[in-house]
Amino acid sequence: MPSKVAMEVSKRVKLKASDKPNLVLNLFRTYGFSDAQISKIVEKCPRALLAKPEATFSPKLSFFLSIGFSKSELPEFILSDCKILFLSLTKTIIPRYEALKSVLGDDDHASRAFKQWDWHNKDPTILLSNIEVLREHGVPQSSVCLSTSYSLCKGCEYRSGKTFIHAVSVLALTSKSTWESKLDIYERCGLSRDAILSAFGRFPNCMMLSEDKITSTMKFLVDDMSLSLVDIVNCPVLLGYSLEQRIIPRCSVFKILKTNSLIKRDISLCSLVSFSETKFLEKFVIPFQESVPRLLDIYKSRS
Repeated sequence: MPSKVAMEVSKRVKLKASDKPNLVLNLFRTYGFSDAQISKIVEKCPRALLAKPEATFSPKLSFFLSIGFSKSELPEFILSDCKILFLSLTKTIIPRYEALKSVLGDDDHASRAFKQWDWHNKDPTILLSNIEVLREHGVPQSSVCLSTSYSLCKGCEYRSGKTFIHAVSVLALTSKSTWESKLDIYERCGLSRDAILSAFGRFPNCMMLSEDKITSTMKFLVDDMSLSLVDIVNCPVLLGYSLEQRIIPRCSVFKILKTNSLIKRDISLCSLVSFSETKFLEKFVIPFQESVPRLLDIYKSRS
Protein backbone atom coordinates (compact mmCIF):
# COMPACT_ATOMS: atom_id res chain seq x y z
CA MET A 1 0.00 0.00 0.00
CA PRO A 2 1.17 3.58 -0.57
CA SER A 3 2.54 5.54 2.35
CA LYS A 4 0.16 7.69 4.38
CA VAL A 5 1.33 10.83 2.63
CA ALA A 6 0.86 9.31 -0.81
CA MET A 7 -2.64 8.17 0.11
CA GLU A 8 -3.59 11.62 1.37
CA VAL A 9 -2.23 13.33 -1.72
CA SER A 10 -3.83 10.78 -4.02
CA LYS A 11 -7.20 12.02 -2.78
CA ARG A 12 -6.40 15.43 -4.27
CA VAL A 13 -5.25 14.21 -7.68
CA LYS A 14 -7.03 12.14 -10.28
CA LEU A 15 -5.16 8.86 -10.56
CA LYS A 16 -5.78 6.74 -13.63
CA ALA A 17 -4.34 3.65 -12.00
CA SER A 18 -4.50 2.74 -8.35
CA ASP A 19 -1.03 1.23 -8.34
CA LYS A 20 0.70 4.35 -9.74
CA PRO A 21 1.63 5.82 -6.31
CA ASN A 22 3.33 2.55 -5.42
CA LEU A 23 5.32 2.60 -8.67
CA VAL A 24 6.56 6.11 -7.89
CA LEU A 25 7.45 5.28 -4.29
CA ASN A 26 9.23 2.06 -5.25
CA LEU A 27 11.32 3.82 -7.88
CA PHE A 28 12.53 6.43 -5.43
CA ARG A 29 13.37 3.72 -2.91
CA THR A 30 15.40 1.96 -5.62
CA TYR A 31 17.56 5.11 -5.86
CA GLY A 32 18.12 5.26 -2.12
CA PHE A 33 15.44 7.75 -1.05
CA SER A 34 14.12 7.25 2.47
CA ASP A 35 10.38 7.18 3.16
CA ALA A 36 10.69 10.57 4.90
CA GLN A 37 12.38 12.07 1.84
CA ILE A 38 9.81 10.56 -0.50
CA SER A 39 7.02 11.98 1.66
CA LYS A 40 8.52 15.46 1.39
CA ILE A 41 8.73 15.18 -2.40
CA VAL A 42 5.10 14.08 -2.62
CA GLU A 43 4.01 16.89 -0.30
CA LYS A 44 5.93 19.47 -2.34
CA CYS A 45 4.93 18.08 -5.70
CA PRO A 46 1.71 16.00 -5.64
CA ARG A 47 1.73 15.63 -9.42
CA ALA A 48 4.71 13.31 -9.02
CA LEU A 49 2.12 10.61 -8.30
CA LEU A 50 0.69 11.06 -11.81
CA ALA A 51 4.00 10.50 -13.58
CA LYS A 52 5.24 7.37 -15.26
CA PRO A 53 8.26 6.93 -13.01
CA GLU A 54 10.38 4.72 -15.27
CA ALA A 55 9.99 7.12 -18.19
CA THR A 56 9.91 10.47 -16.35
CA PHE A 57 12.12 10.09 -13.29
CA SER A 58 14.47 7.15 -13.75
CA PRO A 59 16.53 8.56 -16.68
CA LYS A 60 17.15 11.80 -14.78
CA LEU A 61 18.07 10.12 -11.52
CA SER A 62 20.44 7.80 -13.40
CA PHE A 63 22.02 10.78 -15.15
CA PHE A 64 22.60 12.60 -11.86
CA LEU A 65 24.34 9.54 -10.45
CA SER A 66 26.43 9.22 -13.62
CA ILE A 67 27.86 12.75 -13.26
CA GLY A 68 29.02 12.31 -9.70
CA PHE A 69 26.06 12.58 -7.34
CA SER A 70 26.23 10.17 -4.44
CA LYS A 71 23.09 8.33 -3.34
CA SER A 72 23.07 10.45 -0.18
CA GLU A 73 23.31 13.72 -2.17
CA LEU A 74 20.65 12.86 -4.72
CA PRO A 75 17.55 13.13 -2.47
CA GLU A 76 18.63 16.50 -1.06
CA PHE A 77 19.31 17.79 -4.57
CA ILE A 78 15.81 16.80 -5.70
CA LEU A 79 14.23 18.21 -2.55
CA SER A 80 15.94 21.57 -3.16
CA ASP A 81 13.62 22.06 -6.14
CA CYS A 82 11.32 19.19 -7.10
CA LYS A 83 10.52 20.70 -10.48
CA ILE A 84 13.90 19.36 -11.61
CA LEU A 85 12.12 16.01 -11.96
CA PHE A 86 9.95 17.44 -14.71
CA LEU A 87 12.58 19.29 -16.73
CA SER A 88 13.60 17.80 -20.05
CA LEU A 89 16.70 15.68 -19.71
CA THR A 90 17.83 16.21 -23.31
CA LYS A 91 16.72 19.83 -23.78
CA THR A 92 17.51 21.34 -20.37
CA ILE A 93 19.44 19.21 -17.91
CA ILE A 94 22.15 17.74 -20.15
CA PRO A 95 22.76 21.03 -22.05
CA ARG A 96 23.33 22.83 -18.75
CA TYR A 97 25.77 20.20 -17.60
CA GLU A 98 27.63 20.25 -20.91
CA ALA A 99 27.82 24.06 -20.76
CA LEU A 100 29.46 23.82 -17.35
CA LYS A 101 31.81 21.08 -18.44
CA SER A 102 32.91 23.09 -21.49
CA VAL A 103 33.97 25.90 -19.15
CA LEU A 104 35.26 24.05 -16.12
CA GLY A 105 37.07 21.36 -18.05
CA ASP A 106 36.30 18.20 -16.12
CA ASP A 107 33.43 16.21 -14.64
CA ASP A 108 34.37 16.85 -11.02
CA HIS A 109 34.26 20.66 -11.27
CA ALA A 110 31.22 20.58 -13.55
CA SER A 111 29.35 18.29 -11.16
CA ARG A 112 30.05 20.53 -8.18
CA ALA A 113 28.91 23.64 -10.06
CA PHE A 114 25.86 21.79 -11.41
CA LYS A 115 24.70 21.09 -7.86
CA GLN A 116 24.68 24.84 -7.20
CA TRP A 117 22.79 25.85 -10.34
CA ASP A 118 19.92 28.31 -10.03
CA TRP A 119 17.14 26.29 -11.65
CA HIS A 120 14.90 29.36 -11.92
CA ASN A 121 17.23 30.51 -14.71
CA LYS A 122 15.72 28.62 -17.64
CA ASP A 123 18.18 29.64 -20.35
CA PRO A 124 21.59 27.90 -20.34
CA THR A 125 22.81 30.28 -23.06
CA ILE A 126 22.98 33.03 -20.41
CA LEU A 127 25.86 31.17 -18.79
CA LEU A 128 27.65 30.75 -22.10
CA SER A 129 27.23 34.39 -23.05
CA ASN A 130 28.54 35.51 -19.66
CA ILE A 131 31.56 33.27 -20.08
CA GLU A 132 32.19 34.68 -23.54
CA VAL A 133 32.20 38.17 -22.01
CA LEU A 134 34.85 37.05 -19.52
CA ARG A 135 37.06 35.63 -22.23
CA GLU A 136 36.68 38.71 -24.41
CA HIS A 137 38.01 40.78 -21.53
CA GLY A 138 40.99 38.53 -21.04
CA VAL A 139 39.90 36.98 -17.76
CA PRO A 140 42.16 33.97 -16.97
CA GLN A 141 40.60 30.50 -17.09
CA SER A 142 41.13 30.06 -13.34
CA SER A 143 38.99 33.14 -12.69
CA VAL A 144 36.39 32.00 -15.19
CA CYS A 145 36.07 28.76 -13.24
CA LEU A 146 35.87 30.59 -9.93
CA SER A 147 33.19 32.99 -11.16
CA THR A 148 31.17 30.12 -12.60
CA SER A 149 31.33 28.08 -9.41
CA TYR A 150 30.66 30.91 -7.00
CA SER A 151 28.30 33.20 -8.82
CA LEU A 152 26.96 32.37 -12.28
CA CYS A 153 25.30 29.17 -11.12
CA LYS A 154 23.75 30.95 -8.16
CA GLY A 155 21.69 33.25 -10.33
CA CYS A 156 23.40 36.47 -9.29
CA GLU A 157 21.62 39.47 -10.73
CA TYR A 158 24.22 41.18 -12.87
CA ARG A 159 22.34 44.25 -13.98
CA SER A 160 24.84 45.33 -16.62
CA GLY A 161 27.92 44.11 -18.42
CA LYS A 162 29.93 46.61 -16.38
CA THR A 163 28.69 45.11 -13.11
CA PHE A 164 29.44 41.63 -14.38
CA ILE A 165 33.03 42.52 -15.28
CA HIS A 166 33.40 44.25 -11.91
CA ALA A 167 32.16 41.11 -10.16
CA VAL A 168 34.68 38.98 -12.01
CA SER A 169 37.46 41.44 -11.16
CA VAL A 170 36.57 41.12 -7.48
CA LEU A 171 36.63 37.33 -7.77
CA ALA A 172 39.99 37.43 -9.51
CA LEU A 173 41.44 39.57 -6.70
CA THR A 174 39.97 37.46 -3.92
CA SER A 175 41.56 34.26 -2.69
CA LYS A 176 39.32 31.33 -1.87
CA SER A 177 40.15 31.60 1.84
CA THR A 178 39.29 35.33 1.88
CA TRP A 179 36.06 34.67 -0.02
CA GLU A 180 35.02 32.00 2.48
CA SER A 181 35.95 34.30 5.35
CA LYS A 182 33.69 37.06 4.01
CA LEU A 183 30.87 34.57 3.52
CA ASP A 184 31.26 33.55 7.16
CA ILE A 185 31.12 37.19 8.30
CA TYR A 186 27.88 37.84 6.44
CA GLU A 187 26.43 34.56 7.69
CA ARG A 188 27.16 35.66 11.27
CA CYS A 189 25.14 38.79 10.46
CA GLY A 190 22.20 36.58 9.56
CA LEU A 191 22.43 36.25 5.78
CA SER A 192 22.19 32.93 3.99
CA ARG A 193 24.80 32.08 1.36
CA ASP A 194 22.27 32.48 -1.42
CA ALA A 195 21.39 35.95 -0.08
CA ILE A 196 25.08 36.90 0.10
CA LEU A 197 25.64 35.85 -3.49
CA SER A 198 22.56 37.77 -4.58
CA ALA A 199 23.96 40.86 -2.85
CA PHE A 200 27.31 40.24 -4.52
CA GLY A 201 25.60 40.17 -7.92
CA ARG A 202 24.17 43.64 -7.24
CA PHE A 203 27.19 45.15 -5.48
CA PRO A 204 30.39 43.13 -5.97
CA ASN A 205 32.41 45.37 -3.65
CA CYS A 206 30.46 44.01 -0.69
CA MET A 207 33.03 41.19 -0.66
CA MET A 208 35.92 43.67 -0.46
CA LEU A 209 34.78 45.36 2.76
CA SER A 210 36.53 44.79 6.08
CA GLU A 211 34.96 42.75 8.84
CA ASP A 212 34.51 45.84 11.03
CA LYS A 213 32.85 47.72 8.17
CA ILE A 214 30.45 44.86 7.43
CA THR A 215 29.45 44.17 11.02
CA SER A 216 29.09 47.82 12.14
CA THR A 217 27.02 48.82 9.11
CA MET A 218 24.83 45.73 9.26
CA LYS A 219 24.21 46.32 12.97
CA PHE A 220 23.22 49.96 12.43
CA LEU A 221 20.94 49.19 9.50
CA VAL A 222 19.14 46.38 11.32
CA ASP A 223 19.11 47.65 14.93
CA ASP A 224 18.84 51.42 14.45
CA MET A 225 17.07 51.73 11.10
CA SER A 226 14.92 48.58 11.37
CA LEU A 227 15.86 47.34 7.92
CA SER A 228 15.19 43.70 7.21
CA LEU A 229 17.91 41.45 5.83
CA VAL A 230 15.91 41.30 2.60
CA ASP A 231 16.05 45.11 2.38
CA ILE A 232 19.82 45.04 2.70
CA VAL A 233 20.24 42.28 0.12
CA ASN A 234 18.06 44.25 -2.28
CA CYS A 235 20.22 47.35 -1.80
CA PRO A 236 23.67 46.10 -0.73
CA VAL A 237 25.30 49.33 -1.96
CA LEU A 238 24.30 50.69 1.47
CA LEU A 239 27.12 48.64 2.94
CA GLY A 240 29.67 50.54 0.89
CA TYR A 241 28.82 54.03 2.17
CA SER A 242 30.56 55.53 5.18
CA LEU A 243 28.50 54.95 8.30
CA GLU A 244 29.83 58.03 10.12
CA GLN A 245 30.13 60.44 7.20
CA ARG A 246 27.06 59.59 5.15
CA ILE A 247 24.54 57.11 6.52
CA ILE A 248 24.16 58.40 10.09
CA PRO A 249 24.14 62.15 9.19
CA ARG A 250 21.50 61.67 6.49
CA CYS A 251 19.37 59.45 8.67
CA SER A 252 19.58 62.05 11.47
CA VAL A 253 18.35 64.83 9.18
CA PHE A 254 15.55 62.69 7.84
CA LYS A 255 14.41 61.74 11.35
CA ILE A 256 14.31 65.40 12.38
CA LEU A 257 12.21 66.28 9.34
CA LYS A 258 9.82 63.40 9.99
CA THR A 259 9.52 64.24 13.68
CA ASN A 260 8.59 67.83 12.80
CA SER A 261 6.11 66.61 10.17
CA LEU A 262 8.04 68.43 7.47
CA ILE A 263 8.11 65.34 5.28
CA LYS A 264 4.94 63.35 4.87
CA ARG A 265 6.03 60.62 2.50
CA ASP A 266 8.41 57.80 3.27
CA ILE A 267 11.59 57.43 1.29
CA SER A 268 13.75 54.34 1.14
CA LEU A 269 17.03 54.45 2.97
CA CYS A 270 18.70 53.28 -0.22
CA SER A 271 17.46 56.37 -2.08
CA LEU A 272 18.24 58.68 0.82
CA VAL A 273 21.85 57.57 1.02
CA SER A 274 22.38 57.31 -2.73
CA PHE A 275 21.60 60.96 -3.52
CA SER A 276 24.64 63.05 -4.42
CA GLU A 277 25.68 65.55 -1.77
CA THR A 278 24.29 68.45 -3.79
CA LYS A 279 20.98 66.67 -4.42
CA PHE A 280 20.60 65.73 -0.77
CA LEU A 281 21.14 69.30 0.39
CA GLU A 282 18.67 70.60 -2.22
CA LYS A 283 15.96 68.13 -1.23
CA PHE A 284 16.34 67.67 2.52
CA VAL A 285 18.30 70.54 4.02
CA ILE A 286 18.04 73.88 2.19
CA PRO A 287 14.20 73.93 1.87
CA PHE A 288 13.78 73.40 5.63
CA GLN A 289 16.35 75.78 7.12
CA GLU A 290 13.71 78.27 8.18
CA SER A 291 11.66 75.61 9.93
CA VAL A 292 14.73 74.02 11.50
CA PRO A 293 17.31 76.85 11.65
CA ARG A 294 20.25 74.66 12.73
CA LEU A 295 19.51 71.82 10.32
CA LEU A 296 22.58 72.47 8.17
CA ASP A 297 24.80 72.72 11.26
CA ILE A 298 23.37 69.48 12.61
CA TYR A 299 24.02 67.76 9.30
CA LYS A 300 27.57 69.09 8.99
CA SER A 301 28.44 68.29 12.60
CA ARG A 302 27.55 64.66 12.13
CA SER A 303 29.18 64.20 8.75
